[in-house]
Amino acid sequence: MASQVPSAEDPVTFAGGVLDRYRHVCAFVNGSAEADAVLDPFVRDGVEAGDRLVHLVDTAAPGVPLRRLRRLGYDTGELLVGGRCEVHTWAETYLRTGAFDQEDMLEQLDRMLGASEAPRIRLVADMGWAARDDDVAEDLIEFEARANFLHARHRHVVICAYDTSRFDGAFVIDILRTHPMVLIGGILQENPFFVPPDEFLAERPVRAGV
Repeated sequence: MASQVPSAEDPVTFAGGVLDRYRHVCAFVNGSAEADAVLDPFVRDGVEAGDRLVHLVDTAAPGVPLRRLRRLGYDTGELLVGGRCEVHTWAETYLRTGAFDQEDMLEQLDRMLGASEAPRIRLVADMGWAARDDDVAEDLIEFEARANFLHARHRHVVICAYDTSRFDGAFVIDILRTHPMVLIGGILQENPFFVPPDEFLAERPVRAGV
């Protein structure tokens, strides 16, 4: 009997938990070792399932996801040529216009994720670029909330990886409130602090003193 082709409707396993109803995840990690522990099996499962991998990475280190794939035993050339893996740097995505632009990045995400439901996409975004610019925090928090409207229209998986050693506590708390799923302390859970995007955005003018 032929094996069943994975569907975008199928649940996805991440860090020992299941992503089904919600697939926008804030992954709080502390250093590369902790990131590898959760991302290695997630990437391996994606390749084996026939999913498409999309990585948004440090402009200075675009080879990181490819080294991961080689370490896991995969032919990176075959995956790239076959369209099974894409790597985009921060300079090509979040900072494409020279500075972070919410509207531009939302449009990019919509193009990356909204064109087709198959194959399923596993997008991993290294959010370290935001740690370099203190002025970007408010825009990024609002962007993450607004992205939920986009993510509700598809069944792909989006992992936003934040290294907690690089961000202050107030920022972490606000980012936490914009993701329906959270990985914290190595445990994946439905986020009890999540605020639906319409509610979260409605309170932003009040919080900003407008």
